[in-house]
Amino acid sequence: MIENPNIQELALVLTLVTLLLSGCGALQPVPTPTPTETPKPRNMSTPTATPTYRGASLSVISPLETTELYGGQALRVAVYLVDHDDQPMDGATVRAELWSPNGDLFATLPCADSGQGRYLADYVNLPMRGAGGIWRMVASATWGEGNQAQAKRTFTGIPCPSETYQSQYGFWIDPPRVLNYNLAMYNLHGAGGFHYEDWHYEDGGGYVILDNYRYNATGITFATLNVHWRRDGFPADKAAAIAHVQSLAGSHHQDPDIPTMNLAAELTAFQGRSAWHVTGQWKEAYVSKSTSSCPAEWLVVRCPGSDWLWTLAISADRAEYMNDLRTVQETFECPVSE
Repeated sequence: MIENPNIQELALVLTLVTLLLSGCGALQPVPTPTPTETPKPRNMSTPTATPTYRGASLSVISPLETTELYGGQALRVAVYLVDHDDQPMDGATVRAELWSPNGDLFATLPCADSGQGRYLADYVNLPMRGAGGIWRMVASATWGEGNQAQAKRTFTGIPCPSETYQSQYGFWIDPPRVLNYNLAMYNLHGAGGFHYEDWHYEDGGGYVILDNYRYNATGITFATLNVHWRRDGFPADKAAAIAHVQSLAGSHHQDPDIPTMNLAAELTAFQGRSAWHVTGQWKEAYVSKSTSSCPAEWLVVRCPGSDWLWTLAISADRAEYMNDLRTVQETFECPVSE
């Protein structure tokens, strides 16, 4: 019997397939992923009792970057606080620190809540000495639970006239701000103001004028203090003291030949040193014609270690201003002898 090779090959293939199916088991279906429930977000409601102040800002109203203040002049810090919606914020605790040009903390100023997001500090005067240079102001606000904001500002300090004259001539005296003008106000042909100038002689002597005046309908009201230094001996008697003051330039930058009247001199003490106190009357050309004369006084004193004879002259058109000027006289400091 002749065997058909094709039938034999087919039988062999069927046998192998049967063996594979019996050894490996049935084919497994491809798994289908089981959908899972998406978790719902938790309730993250924003509390209404305590608003969020992210983005709040503090800005400086005063001083400005362009502010220039003399030593002794008053400054008032003002700041403005708003929330992230640019709405004014009240009820914060605000303070401002003033740092002097030499890096020292000059003052810490509480700023009172004045409403509508504005906070104001009390006025503070810059120091009479050492005010020249760049000042720094740092304001800070705190509120709620740890919320805070900060603002910074710089401004310029200018040496007051007293400090300028001390550096030039050695003496010190406070500015006579009798009429409450600030040291930057001066308008020769306007309302008036605080005026200062200096004059020199060929031998090194001279005088400075520290002047307050205010125009009115009939003339001016004024209070002036002049500091003279001249190479001269201390007057030996009353007549010599009177002759000395008559030789000085007139008060309120007037000509020295304006007549003085009713002059009297007495020997006294000034800051523990002998001094001549000369009193009199004179006529100020610009004062109202209804004023017959103005009081004038001179203190003549010798400074230790100085070759100069110093004279502090005061005059005003009102008697009450003279008391203020006498107080300013007491701030005089002799040049420091080398």
